[in-house]
Amino acid sequence: MMSAYRILPLILVVAVGCAKPLPERSPLAVSPLELGEDEWRVTEQVIVITDASGTMYANETFPEAKALTRSFVASMPDADARAANPDSYRVGAVGFGGDDRIVAPLDAFDRSTLAATTQDLEIMGSIDGMGGPTPLHAVLAEVGEALMQAQGRTALVIFSDGLPDFPERSIGIATALVEGYRGELCIHTIQTGDDPAGRDFLTELAGVSPCGSARAAQTVADASSLTAFTRSVFAASAPPPVAAPAAVPDPCAGVVRLQGIEFGFDRDEVTSDSAVVLDVAAEILQDCAQLDVQIHGHTDWTGPEEYNQGLSERRAESVKRYFIGTGVEERRLSAQGFGESDPVAPNDTRDGRARNRRVELKPIAD
Repeated sequence: MMSAYRILPLILVVAVGCAKPLPERSPLAVSPLELGEDEWRVTEQVIVITDASGTMYANETFPEAKALTRSFVASMPDADARAANPDSYRVGAVGFGGDDRIVAPLDAFDRSTLAATTQDLEIMGSIDGMGGPTPLHAVLAEVGEALMQAQGRTALVIFSDGLPDFPERSIGIATALVEGYRGELCIHTIQTGDDPAGRDFLTELAGVSPCGSARAAQTVADASSLTAFTRSVFAASAPPPVAAPAAVPDPCAGVVRLQGIEFGFDRDEVTSDSAVVLDVAAEILQDCAQLDVQIHGHTDWTGPEEYNQGLSERRAESVKRYFIGTGVEERRLSAQGFGESDPVAPNDTRDGRARNRRVELKPIAD
């Protein structure tokens, strides 16, 4: 179940002269995906995420996102469709804006429940009807909690304009989810609207997963193209062995780069939004019980070099304390700061500086 989700009550206010209601758009007339003779359903879990925040209201892209969400639900294969693992077919849905959520918990596939939930989608996050912030990073963290015990192939299907509040944080959390997932996690993004920054962000987000995809809403705007997209999410021409391990890198080898770790301004304590990234890393450390690691802290070049060195050391120690708090033995951990001395990207851009503010876990050689 998706019990980890925070579901806050929606406040409905009739405000004269505030928000202009956006026109409803009808979903496409589509039928459930019918698999070909040589096709199997190989995706076992799907979570559909629909952006219902203020930017979707301001740019009037929410009606298209809602209609496509409802269309995608209608096009999902039936529960009795031929499957590589017929006992595993769970689907959930999340609509979000600000702190508000409309959720169908991740559970056994039930098209009527999903249809009712997605029909109820509306602009969320403020009482004036014009929507609130776009905390995609928080939603991805909540999804990660819902998938903690999942395995097999999972797909996240995201309908959004691609304009979240904290894009670097969203990318970092998505990266941690993909790297820590016990199976294959595919991120598919569909952009409503045509903002270039939104397109670039959603392309990068989908690219975090090797099996992901990014596309514009107009490419799935008719029944035939939407069905083709649904087929790409769910179906394959031959069923993989259910018990076969996913082809993923050995998590107990090499350097684990924790992108998306956030600290308060001029502080060395991690923020609550970083918990999902650190928890995934802690789980890797617990699974790799014989692995001792060095925790390396890095900063960008903002501020004096000497100060950045000390800040990186304190932040590495902070991450070490977090891991110890999750049950990782202290004797397996050491912390070291490198300040601004080892950048992985140019420091003259916002994105580059964000990538350089990172924590890495490096195995200690025997």
